[in-house]
Amino acid sequence: MNKNTAAKPASAAQTISLLLEISRLDTLYRDLYFQRAHQLIEPLLSQSAYALIKQGLTSIVLVERQLRSAVERGEWSRARELTERIRGIQGAAAASAEWMKYAEALYDGAADIPIDPFSPGFHVFAGCSTQKLREWQDRAIAILSMLRRTDDLKKDFYARRESDFEALSIAAPADLPKENAAKVNTGQLKLEALEALDKGNLSQLDQVVIKLIEKSALMEKSVAKKTEQESTEVKSAEPAELGDDLRYSFSEATLSAASRLGLAPLRTESRRHLAYLIPYSWQPSFLKDEIRLRSKEQVARLTYPSGTPDQMKETIEFYLLNPFITSCGTRYLVPLVVEDLLIEDFTEPEPKQEMPLSELLRALGLESRWGLSRIDIEHVLMQHGPRILEEELKLDPEAFRLVAIPPDIFSHFGPERGWGQKEMWGHFDGYRVREGGKLWALAGGDKRFGGAHDLVSFNPALTRDTLLTRFAVVQRKRMKTWHRK
Repeated sequence: MNKNTAAKPASAAQTISLLLEISRLDTLYRDLYFQRAHQLIEPLLSQSAYALIKQGLTSIVLVERQLRSAVERGEWSRARELTERIRGIQGAAAASAEWMKYAEALYDGAADIPIDPFSPGFHVFAGCSTQKLREWQDRAIAILSMLRRTDDLKKDFYARRESDFEALSIAAPADLPKENAAKVNTGQLKLEALEALDKGNLSQLDQVVIKLIEKSALMEKSVAKKTEQESTEVKSAEPAELGDDLRYSFSEATLSAASRLGLAPLRTESRRHLAYLIPYSWQPSFLKDEIRLRSKEQVARLTYPSGTPDQMKETIEFYLLNPFITSCGTRYLVPLVVEDLLIEDFTEPEPKQEMPLSELLRALGLESRWGLSRIDIEHVLMQHGPRILEEELKLDPEAFRLVAIPPDIFSHFGPERGWGQKEMWGHFDGYRVREGGKLWALAGGDKRFGGAHDLVSFNPALTRDTLLTRFAVVQRKRMKTWHRK
């Protein structure tokens, strides 16, 4: 047991529990919390040992049937053998019971992407109020403070995240107190009306009813005004604040390792001229059918730069009208700035075409880039991504992340590289958030539906032999929303 993983079982259990909890509150760095938890649990219950116990527990039903059959036939030696097997499975499970719940979350739960409740507007999918967000913020700060004091290996990282959460500002809607006050006043007047009626005081009842009529008219006017504000056309505003370009100079060591892994450095062109579209993007009010319909009508009337392909317009409208998250769980907002990244820049193959196994696929433990489900991809990236970045590419996992190629990057580079010219889909980083917070994985690139600008979503468990995976190394800054830049 080395210094990176050494920990007493009791303290390791507490640390793993805290890491799992903070991974759902600080989703941007969920992979790094998982990585640390993996380091702590591996000496106590390895993934292979967990798999054997899990397989054994699954097989108990069959073994019990075999035991019953052996007893009925009088096969006593066989019965003893099966009894000992059941006792062994149950004993192994009981001995590791405390760790099994953590192992299940870490080894089996990598693809259960939590939605970042602090991302703009996404509190609605968590069904939480402003007060609840503040409670979660306080809880995140408390967890990070505890981790900073008890897990010395990563204390600097925890301190930075603690500072970011302390800087997070959660503002309540300005009109919320007024709305609550209006409800209270109306309720009080109703009580006064009932009391006047009980006393037979019709004169007083008449006065209260007049007040209620007036208040009802004011509330209807307020609601109408609010609806009008929500549905009014957004004027073409000044370009949104996009922040600095995401420029980065990769070292020679990184470029050499990237080349060996099959990754090439690329730089996007600025797309700041599209910033005027940002005010039209999805917001919680779109969950109301009438608001979404009006917004859809507005978006359909938007103008685009001359020469913009129709397929690209359709994709932009899809981006604007629907909520998306990255594989980090944060809100997916297309960066429109200059950006440096590493991409698997191979020529698009024919569907099902046999392809050589790249060094990156080997490092990820994959035997092919065809036919993977999104669940498969999230598991291997969670398990191997941070290590590949740090050990192979000499990059800081806190600043970079290995992902399936983001859809905006595919559409940006696709036309000039001939991507999207085949009848097949490719995995894209991120998910579309559907009703009830259900996540559908993003993919696209089929020439029949828009080529490089094609964007679809489907069940993360879906797999097919014409579904391709292309990876990229991106700066984690592209996935940030409320976090310090």
